[in-house]
Amino acid sequence: MESEKRIIVRIDPNDESITLKDIMQRIQDIQRQHPDLDVFFDGDEYAVCSRPKEKARAIAEAVEGKKKA
Repeated sequence: MESEKRIIVRIDPNDESITLKDIMQRIQDIQRQHPDLDVFFDGDEYAVCSRPKEKARAIAEAVEGKKKA
């Protein structure tokens, strides 16, 4: 499932000029341009990533199912 995730923009963790507001604005801009994508910040990759919304829904349902068990 994870193979559908695409890195759109890597963020340099040492660049102190980049704020959380900048990252959130970038995510919103990408979401507006690509409404069919789930756009998110991946802390492990330190990057703005995306995946198709249908794939994101399946992952969320799988995680939710594990929590209930």
